[in-house]
Amino acid sequence: MPLGVFCQEIDIKTTVNATGYIYETQIGDEEATQSDSILVKPSVVGSYSSKRLKASLSANHSIIKKNTDSSTGIITDTDTDTDTDTSNDTQNYTDLRYSSTLSFIENVLLLTLNGTQSYRNVSQQQNYFSDQVLASEGLTKTSSNSAQLSFASPNPLYLGFSLQGNYSKTKTDLSQESVSGLDNDNVGVVARLYQGKNVRAVNFDISGQYNDTSRTNSQNFKSTRVQGNIGFPIVNKLDFLVTGSLEEYDSGNTEIANRTNIDTSSYGAGLKWSPSNERNISLTYNQLEESDEKTKFVGLDLAWAFTSRTALNFEYGKRFSGDSYKFDFRHSLKSLRTSISYSEDVTTYSRLGASSTNITGIFVCEFGSTELTDCFQPPSVDYQLQAGEEFRATYEIDTDITEEVLFRKTGSATIGYDKRRVKISINANYSQTEYLESERINTNRSLGFNFNYALGRKTNISFASTLTENQYSEVEEADTIITTSLNFTRDLAQQLKLSIGLRLLDRQSDTLERDGSDKRLTVGLNYTF
Repeated sequence: MPLGVFCQEIDIKTTVNATGYIYETQIGDEEATQSDSILVKPSVVGSYSSKRLKASLSANHSIIKKNTDSSTGIITDTDTDTDTDTSNDTQNYTDLRYSSTLSFIENVLLLTLNGTQSYRNVSQQQNYFSDQVLASEGLTKTSSNSAQLSFASPNPLYLGFSLQGNYSKTKTDLSQESVSGLDNDNVGVVARLYQGKNVRAVNFDISGQYNDTSRTNSQNFKSTRVQGNIGFPIVNKLDFLVTGSLEEYDSGNTEIANRTNIDTSSYGAGLKWSPSNERNISLTYNQLEESDEKTKFVGLDLAWAFTSRTALNFEYGKRFSGDSYKFDFRHSLKSLRTSISYSEDVTTYSRLGASSTNITGIFVCEFGSTELTDCFQPPSVDYQLQAGEEFRATYEIDTDITEEVLFRKTGSATIGYDKRRVKISINANYSQTEYLESERINTNRSLGFNFNYALGRKTNISFASTLTENQYSEVEEADTIITTSLNFTRDLAQQLKLSIGLRLLDRQSDTLERDGSDKRLTVGLNYTF
């Protein structure tokens, strides 16, 4: 609701949702148990927008009263006793999200603050099956807060420079290593040096990144990455290119991933062709050095804008893991959008949780919303988020809550359609997480379909289905999780909305304790003040 004289700057929406759950759960070879719960959730979503400052806040408090006829027998990967009868149990959860951007000097000096408080499974093995209503004993409270100060030289004539400093703090109540959880800080710096528009004799672009992450039960994890390219014009649009990179990691351990270290450096030379600012391709011959080994390879870097709405970026090289790829493709029509991406990174759970990297997506949603009906496709590919808006994430963090160093490979493909009454989203996601200090590999594959149709101005129907394969380690077969939901919403009055939902979940596993199903019927009322 707009507030008086600040109607152009402040917007606050307060809602109260009351939902009844009736569900039937069956685990392993045990008999199915029937349960019912009542959820009351007051929530506030607010935003502020001015010339210099944009800020968004989402806060909701969930009060869940459970009434079960017996224990569920659900097995989780924590020390929590899951066999205790939880009849008439009342639980409380508070979820928070905030984001703000303060521009001290437009396009030059920028301060960004981000933070979340939510509840996650300690072990991602319970993802999709365990939530605040079902098997909540596997959840733990997590919080991440980050601050980022960015500087960029305006319109550089001879020398361009950008510098970004960031600090983040991640806390959890539990972790894989300890019942006391995580309490980790991360300090990072990113810098870039490049030629200005009046420099003709040489082209150069040198960037570096440093991070130092504290770990509660281990020594600090430090990482340094430097990448540099220097080009010398040969003929029009063709350069002779010299390139080099350096990666150094220090986990405090003498051995990581069966290696004395995972540090690498490479250097090489080749050619770069740039027919326009948005189109360039480089081909280089390189040598990778790691420990006492040397490997020669041909590297490729392609950045090509086919049209103003279609662009492709592709990189190929080598790292300590072998062949390394980075890929990003985007295609935008008026109603149909496509996005495909793939990346690899050495990181930690704390760095992932506190990341404030700007994300672009196919759908823009109301801040804190998870429903497709609250989203829209932006009118342009370079759309700038307004206060109270965020891009819909194509995938969520799916790692264990742990202090280990991770080597993650993540890929996603998304197709979005938005026209008149119909909104459709199709998502395919892949992630492989290698826990470098315990030498365990987890692989997740998922395919999701979301459909929303406006039956009328006041009535919506939505359908969602997700197929997931979760392989917790290489010695185990993957669990298969199928989730299907159907929801109906109807505006009963200007401020009152009725929702009816049906969800079916089935998890098939070779481990009997993880084999299970859940059927859920919900009826809710949502009132907006």
